[in-house]
Amino acid sequence: MPAEVLVMCSACGRPQTAARRRCAFCNAELPEAPLPPRSREAAESPASFPGVTPLALDLGNRRALAVNDTQLSFQGRPGGGPTLDVPWTRVRRLEWRTRPYYESLGLLAFTVLGLFWAPTQAVRIMSLAGGVIGLLLVVLYRHHGLTLELDDGTRMQWPLGMALNGSAREARLTAARDTLAAAGRMRGVPLAGSGA
Repeated sequence: MPAEVLVMCSACGRPQTAARRRCAFCNAELPEAPLPPRSREAAESPASFPGVTPLALDLGNRRALAVNDTQLSFQGRPGGGPTLDVPWTRVRRLEWRTRPYYESLGLLAFTVLGLFWAPTQAVRIMSLAGGVIGLLLVVLYRHHGLTLELDDGTRMQWPLGMALNGSAREARLTAARDTLAAAGRMRGVPLAGSGA
């Protein structure tokens, strides 16, 4: 098996496989590099899928999701880290999960403690405010995640992060979901959805 050739993106400076034409993170054009011979499977696969626009979605905190003709890529460790590349030929099913930000309900524990055991009125008011903030966060924010089911039965869960309802970030996540759905339809890979 030939060694993979890497090039550095001239726009964002991240290493990429030379087999790509565009950066998986910023979608900039990559510099030329000698390419290893293509595998038989890659040579037999269609070169492109009309109607599916390559997408590089910056998820913040140096995390990214990229969708192109040949694979899905995810850099999920906050602050950077290795990129997970999954060829479309291995993906059997996709599930996009959206749920409220339930973790913020933990603030209600401080509200209960503050209302029943607080020594002063000021502490009671602060604990009540914390509970209200926790409830608002549940209503206003949503967690997004993507689960990939592979041909060997493996399930990979990619946390895509939180987004405020109606925000630009939520719009980018919705665009990513639409691109995934279109790319999946071209390959017979269903995209299921769940959540509020």
